[in-house]
Amino acid sequence: MQLKPLGKIMILIVTIGIMVGVWRLWGKIAPSAATAVSVTPGQINLPDRQSSGAAVETVAYTAPGTTPGAEGKPEVRLLGYAWNAQMGMLLATGGPQATEGSLMAQQGIDFKFQRQDDNGKLQESLVAFATELSQGTPNPEKGAHFVTVMGDGSAAFLAGLNNTLRKIGPQYQAKIIDAIGYSHGEDKLMGPATWIADPGSSRGALIAGVLRDGDWNIAQKWIGDNGLRTNPDEKTWDPDAVNWVNANDYIDASQKYIAGYTETRPVVRNGKLTGETKTIAVNGVVTWTPGDVIVAEKRGGLVSIVSTKEYNSQMPCVVIGIDK
Repeated sequence: MQLKPLGKIMILIVTIGIMVGVWRLWGKIAPSAATAVSVTPGQINLPDRQSSGAAVETVAYTAPGTTPGAEGKPEVRLLGYAWNAQMGMLLATGGPQATEGSLMAQQGIDFKFQRQDDNGKLQESLVAFATELSQGTPNPEKGAHFVTVMGDGSAAFLAGLNNTLRKIGPQYQAKIIDAIGYSHGEDKLMGPATWIADPGSSRGALIAGVLRDGDWNIAQKWIGDNGLRTNPDEKTWDPDAVNWVNANDYIDASQKYIAGYTETRPVVRNGKLTGETKTIAVNGVVTWTPGDVIVAEKRGGLVSIVSTKEYNSQMPCVVIGIDK
């Protein structure tokens, strides 16, 4: 007997239903799929940052003016965060552009500073500069000559950047050329006050921040110092570890907490999916000023758990430029 089209459709529907049922049943009785295992970060002993005792040269310096002081001189552009660790550089400039009487102007440098908090855009600016430089332009107008980033996050920053720059040529690799200051308390892990008295109460937390950057490192050290575990998988939730959600920048991290940002994730224990799901809300932040101020003013409920005041040698402010 030849099946009519309607009969074929009914058989197809029944077959699909059986397959779905078998798949769901197998999901319940089969072993849980493996995922990344939460780990305890290795402990790192940071040295106390102290003066070397070396002689310091005194430079006669008066407060810079407000008008541009080096127009027509070679232009040098630097992109960097809004960060207190750059204060010496900003004082030497006098403003977003080298002003009359500033140290930059005295050296004949038309130095221009522009705020940029997004690491991706900082990398793009160096690629644009290197590309134009490779085309024979001695002082490119595109991109930036230099950027500043957190020193302890620079390895991750340079790894991806230099993979791209390698296509332009080996002489166009990015490198650290200087350290011009340190974070001293403004970069921090923020969480409920209970985490200070009982670090173990942070298990199951969901913390927002720029992952694998300097502020994230502060939290990783604190987690390791307290014998806790961190979940490296941003797609799952481990109730026995500290969990993470990535933010575009340090302000976005604060905004995620303020907004009560939530995610529904598969639950994992000891590297195995349990088959359950859990909706979790951000209840901690890694950020720096003014991110902490925004949290306090817009929502509250968090305190500084640990910062670069306690880890005072962790985070230098480094200047990165193209080798050529």
